[in-house]
Parts: sequence; C-alpha cells; structure tokens
Amino acid sequence: MNERILELLPLLAMSVGVTVVALIVATLAHELAHAAAGYAAGLRVARVQVGPIEIRDYGRPYVRLVWSLQAGVVLVPFDHTFALGSLRSALIVSTAAGPFIGLVSGAVILGLDGGWRFNDLLSVPQAVGQMSLIIGALNLLPLRSGEQLADGRRIFSLLMGNRESGQILAATLMLVEALSSRRPRDWDPALLAIMERSPDEVFARLCLYEAAIDRGEIEAAGRHIDAAVALRSAKWTSADAILFTEAAYYVARHRGDARAARALLGFAEGGDVVDFLRARAEAAVLCAEGRGLEGRQRAVAGLAALERARRQDGDPCREQLEELARGAGALVRAASSTLRTRSAWTNVMGSPDR
Repeated sequence: MNERILELLPLLAMSVGVTVVALIVATLAHELAHAAAGYAAGLRVARVQVGPIEIRDYGRPYVRLVWSLQAGVVLVPFDHTFALGSLRSALIVSTAAGPFIGLVSGAVILGLDGGWRFNDLLSVPQAVGQMSLIIGALNLLPLRSGEQLADGRRIFSLLMGNRESGQILAATLMLVEALSSRRPRDWDPALLAIMERSPDEVFARLCLYEAAIDRGEIEAAGRHIDAAVALRSAKWTSADAILFTEAAYYVARHRGDARAARALLGFAEGGDVVDFLRARAEAAVLCAEGRGLEGRQRAVAGLAALERARRQDGDPCREQLEELARGAGALVRAASSTLRTRSAWTNVMGSPDR
C-alpha cells in the first residue's frame, strides 16, 4: 500500500503543477480580454492584477508585487466627459469579454484536443481548456459578495439599467475623479450627491470623506469615515487596510485620540497601503501620543515617499504631511488633552453656570 502511494506522489505533484499552470493561463487570458475589450470600447486600464503582480496607471504606470492571489481589472474612461450611454455600453462589452474568451478558447482548445477527457491529468491542453471553461462559466453567475460583483451580476445590472447599474456607472465616474489631478474639493457635485444616496457603500463614504476634509469640513469628514469603518468593523480583510489607515490619521490628527488611532493602525497592519499614506497616519498617531519629534520625522519621510510616487492627486496629502512635519498633530493633542481635563473637572465640580 505504501509503495503504491509513493508511486502516485510524483503523478500527483505533476498534476497539481499542470493545474496551477492552467489556472494562471486561463486567468491571464480572462483579465487580458477585459482590458483589450475595454480599450477597444474607449476605456483605459487604471489597474490590473493577476495574483501577486499588479500594474497601476494612476497618472504614472508602474508595476509592483503585492501579497495577494486575487485577479481583476479596473477600467475607467479617459476623462469625466464620457457620455453615460457610451460608458454603459463600454462596460458591458469589457465585462462580457472575460467570460466570453474563456468559454470560446476553452471550447476551441478541447475541440482541437479531441474533446473533454477526465482521466488525462497531465495534459496541459486539457487542463487549460477545462480551466478556461470553468472560469468563464463561474464568472457568468449573477453573484454578489459584499461590494464585489461577479461579471455576470455586473452584465445583468447594466443590461437591465436598474439601481445597481446606476451605482456602477456613478462609481466608475467617481473613480475617474479620484484618479484625476483635480482636488477632492473640486470633484463633480452631482457625482458626490449620488454618493450621498449610497450610505452603505464604503467607496461612497470614502469619496465623501475625501471631499469634505479637503474643503475643511472636519466634522462632516468624521461622520463619513466613522460610517465607513462601522461598515467594515464586523467583517474586515486586508483589503480594507487603506480605510483603517485613513481612519487612524483622522482620529489622531483631528480628535487627538491616540489609543483609538493606534488600534485602527493595528487593523491596517500587513495590508497593501502606499508608503506616504502609511507614513502620514503613523506621524499623526505619534504626535497624538506625545512623541512629536518622531512624528515630525515620520512626516518628513512621508513627504519623501510622496515625491518618489509622483502622484498627480497628491496635493491634499502633501499639505497634511507638511502640517504634521511642522508639529500640528502635537498641538491637536495638547488641545484635546486640555478639553478632556476641563470635561473631567466639570463632571466632578459641576458646571460653573449652575
């Protein structure tokens, strides 16, 4: 019995290797089909990820490695003047291209290889053809998991023109605004109004937060970031690291609550957050903890990281980092400590007006 198992181990290892290769090839074809069809329909690729390899074009294309096995493509119009009808058609075409290429290529490969064979575990054409068909079929299912829509669900909604379709179109145009060189305070008010009607969407809350804080509406920004964190507090993943990093910055910088901010930073630990955003949050937390010199040093490091990133949308973050580098966070901590001391004294002695 043991000898038989040992004989099968090399076969099993090779079969797993063939399956992994087939999965990579089929996934790559699926995502490239999305990108190619989107480009042909007048969209541009803002981000494409296949496993640990991610390519972003947020004003300057670059490639990086991430700790993830996810795959996906983010397509947006070249500018915010794209007509809604044209955008809807372009999204339908680009979304359908992924499953379509999987089904067609899988059928062609299996047809050329003599049909589907279940017992041919080491055949690369069989594995690639079968995997392409499976991925194509699964992606056509009209499923939704949280804010993630399967291709089939996205196609169905866009074809039906329902409320979810409106959210998809608005979110796509909002993403164009976020990726542009325009400051959040100058984003399209009509799109922000649509985001206001989606209070249970984290993306909508973050957009409203960015616009509010850039306009100097600190309390309104706080309500939006609190709501976004509440939506993720029960079920969060490493993909929410940017949200918790932003919340840590806000709570430390504008509320002076070092303990809560440090806890939020803990939630973001190990997540995929760009260096300058992480540095900004850490600088604010250090200042709120009374470690002003360390905070200012971290803010200076964040400014250097932002310069290296060459982001077109970096002005608000640059201003916030410059404030922290000048010690603004320490001033907030002192003021908030004074307020807490006065509040505690009032609770003990009673209000002087009574």
